[in-house]
Amino acid sequence: MRRSLRFAVAMGLSAGILLVAGQADAQYQYTDAKGVSKVVQYKLDVPATYRDAAVWIGPTGIGKPALSEEARQTKRRDDAYRGNAAQRQQQKVQEANELERQKQWRQQQRVGPPTR
Repeated sequence: MRRSLRFAVAMGLSAGILLVAGQADAQYQYTDAKGVSKVVQYKLDVPATYRDAAVWIGPTGIGKPALSEEARQTKRRDDAYRGNAAQRQQQKVQEANELERQKQWRQQQRVGPPTR
């Protein structure tokens, strides 16, 4: 009984490791002389003639290459656009709140002060 349980646990763990540790994602993309785009894991896998033109397409972050200058400019424009949209949205909300406050104030003025 114990031996079969150990075997089952070992098989389950090994199957899980095999599924999780699959092939790594490709990171660099280059175009060869025929115009065919190819993707490889490491920049050293790119033929020397195309290595300078290879582009990083993988994730960025700790231990990974930084964004290219073009990607940085695109991110900056996107952040600026999103920031402007958020500012416009907040301004609309503030204007709506101010209009509602003015409407309530006018209604109070029509009714007059509370009488005793």
